[in-house]
Amino acid sequence: MTHTPATTHGDSHAAGAHHAHPNYIAIFGILILLTLASVVADSVGGTIGKVMVGLIVLVIASLKAMCVMMYFMHLKFEGAWKYALLAPTIILALAVPAALSPDIAFKYYDLQVPQQKAKVEQDAEHAAGAKHPGEGEEVKHPETPKPAH
Repeated sequence: MTHTPATTHGDSHAAGAHHAHPNYIAIFGILILLTLASVVADSVGGTIGKVMVGLIVLVIASLKAMCVMMYFMHLKFEGAWKYALLAPTIILALAVPAALSPDIAFKYYDLQVPQQKAKVEQDAEHAAGAKHPGEGEEVKHPETPKPAH
């Protein structure tokens, strides 16, 4: 008896064919090397500046995330439908800042709290030489009764 495959090569892609598993140990090694690269970049950060270190570490983190998504989450082997699932997420990610931008643009929130306004007014009065009640007057303390002997 001979064994014949149930599907042909052309049908296997449509039916969700199995792919060869990647070498997870090699990918793990790449992730370790990328982690070491970000640690080295952070260690020598004093010589190249904080902004440059931030950019380098961000790029390395993005590469690591991409590696995890592509291989460990098997997105490399998925079809084009993953983009259809990603579209609503992108729309929502853009809609939230767009919906909140009027509040930010029209300064809905007051940056000075009432305590700061009162302090600024008090400092302005003090600079102008205005006296506060009791200021400049000698403070009189009530005399305490002396104990009888």
